[in-house]
Amino acid sequence: MSRSSLRRELVIPITVLVIGVSAAIGWVSMKAGTDAVYTLTQRILVDMVNRINHATEKHLDGALIALESVAPSAGNVPREQAFSTDMKVLEEKFWAASGLFMDVNNYVYFGGSDGRFVGVYRISNGMVQLFWREPEWNKRLVYRVGHVGDRAELLRSDAFDPRLRPWYQAARGSEKPVWSKIYNNFSFHYPTITLAKAVYQKNHEFAGVVATDLTLKELSNFLRKLEISKNSVAYIVDADGYIVATSGQEIPERTVNGVPERMRAIDMKTPLINQTFHKLGNATALTSGTQSMELGLGTVDVAVSPLGNRQGLNWQTVVAVPRSDFMSSINQGFLQSMVIAFACIIFALTIGLTIVERVVRDIRKLTAAAEKFGNGEPMPSLRITRTDEIGKLAQTFTEMENKLRFDKLTQVANRESLFAQINYLQKQALEHPGRVEGFTLLFVDLDRFKSINDNHGHDAGDKALVIIAARLRSAVRDTDEVARYGGDEFVLLLRDTRNSIDINNMVEKICSIVEQPIALDDVIVSVGVSIGWASFPEDGDDYVRLIKIADSRMYNRKRDRKLAQSVHLV
Repeated sequence: MSRSSLRRELVIPITVLVIGVSAAIGWVSMKAGTDAVYTLTQRILVDMVNRINHATEKHLDGALIALESVAPSAGNVPREQAFSTDMKVLEEKFWAASGLFMDVNNYVYFGGSDGRFVGVYRISNGMVQLFWREPEWNKRLVYRVGHVGDRAELLRSDAFDPRLRPWYQAARGSEKPVWSKIYNNFSFHYPTITLAKAVYQKNHEFAGVVATDLTLKELSNFLRKLEISKNSVAYIVDADGYIVATSGQEIPERTVNGVPERMRAIDMKTPLINQTFHKLGNATALTSGTQSMELGLGTVDVAVSPLGNRQGLNWQTVVAVPRSDFMSSINQGFLQSMVIAFACIIFALTIGLTIVERVVRDIRKLTAAAEKFGNGEPMPSLRITRTDEIGKLAQTFTEMENKLRFDKLTQVANRESLFAQINYLQKQALEHPGRVEGFTLLFVDLDRFKSINDNHGHDAGDKALVIIAARLRSAVRDTDEVARYGGDEFVLLLRDTRNSIDINNMVEKICSIVEQPIALDDVIVSVGVSIGWASFPEDGDDYVRLIKIADSRMYNRKRDRKLAQSVHLV
């Protein structure tokens, strides 16, 4: 055999082997990366849908709360209360109710069975309008006012009879609060939905309808602030398939014969909206959960969740993310690996295996981290220091976890992360009875914190919250969790802690640390702490009940402290 033929017999098999091994390794890397990206995408979709639903239902609950503050339902008060139609009394109540949630429902009003009408519309803290129509009047007057009873500046008058309005007629025939269909408010020019409720006098005679308008502009603003991926979209549709809110820049309305008209999701020009909704089907028959679909845009992962059922609405939240948004880095890395393998065919078997092993190891770290992230466990340190696409993916993953799991101001866990960790502990307790210890939730409420904001400004309040969050972290163990529940409220998750003595010791420790004076830029402030607790499984087997019990105990403790202080002062 000649040297040339021997060379061929050696080079050709080795070359084929190296190319085959390189191709196999490349395929394994691609598969591992695809699996990690798919797992991460599913978790992100579920978390985003939950965040959107939580924020939206908070707005819807605000409208219900506003009406309850004016006309409480029978189940929310000790005894039945007759609704007063005294317009001056209603004016004072509406001033308070319209200021509860000014960003979404700042207009509260009443239409009486005799044609009277009174409404307070808070445009801003310095701009308030009063709508007024006496029973015998034919017109409604609109004033610009500065306080209750102010009638100094008349803006306009219009022909208006509340009894002819759709919200009045719909609520009059219903025993429960009624939501209107979404419409473009002719006065304020925002997509709006009205919640109306019939009210009755002492003799059970129909008195009229009290209502509040919920503007949907803030929902779209909230969706646009969400950071999911470069080309993703989130939108909310009602039961008829009309867009309620969207994260896209396209306005969900069009003008027909000079009249603004809302648009259905299927008629939107944004491809990711109309194509996903067309594929999903009718709005009333959308299947909740996550799924993947092939569209003209490529593979798209979609999550669907019902929204507003508790408040009496039949909406759906949809989040759609193109798979390519998360696969681009993996694809680039795969192509680069193949080019290097063919260019360095002599050294590919040695160098290539080392590189691919490193790639697979890091991708496995991402997959394991994604699974822990989905279970609510703290994500372990990835320790991926590379600067290529895998490193960028790891960095993006870490940044995304911080945005989804941690409170932006205090850098402690947010509410959704807390609930995920509690659910994981409960699941572990069910799967491993007897092996998994219980846990305790501490509900921490700050006393006198409002005075810091009022006297020194919200910047001072934010700095105080950051310091208090750091103190809470220093007071607990590394295995415990500190979460900001909202405003000036925190919840502490104490693992393997149910003994009352240990709990009381921890409560005293937290109080002594947090209630120390706080030095801000030019002032020293202090806060008080009221703490309630609940243990799993003794006090309940779901986080909703545990939070309620801890919250109730916290308020009892706060009440007892106030009574003790008042007795001491006497």
